[in-house]
Amino acid sequence: MHVADGLLPDPAGLREQLENLEDALTEYTDDEEADPEDTGLRLTPLDPRRPARDLLEDLLTGIHGCWLLHSEYDELDTDEDLGDAQDWDDEQAEEHQRRSRDRFAQLVRDTAAANRDRLV
Repeated sequence: MHVADGLLPDPAGLREQLENLEDALTEYTDDEEADPEDTGLRLTPLDPRRPARDLLEDLLTGIHGCWLLHSEYDELDTDEDLGDAQDWDDEQAEEHQRRSRDRFAQLVRDTAAANRDRLV
């Protein structure tokens, strides 16, 4: 977790852990030249072969999660045009979801505009 935060508090301790990992790999794989890179272990949650795409996927997942929370607790959770939420058919539910996404997007835009100085 420290490495994920950009910190490496104990480089000597990390090297010792890696040596222990190499020893364990050699013991369990019966391979004299076991390579920790073959295990797929990374020191960072980003995929070093595609960090920008990895960051974008995480950002989009985070935004989607925020929208899910927003739609769950939205004060305008019931659309007057659509009636009671319990009586909605699939088309009405899709329309409600579209309106909720639109409201969420507008709230994000408004917040970004109000806090423009923090976005730079």
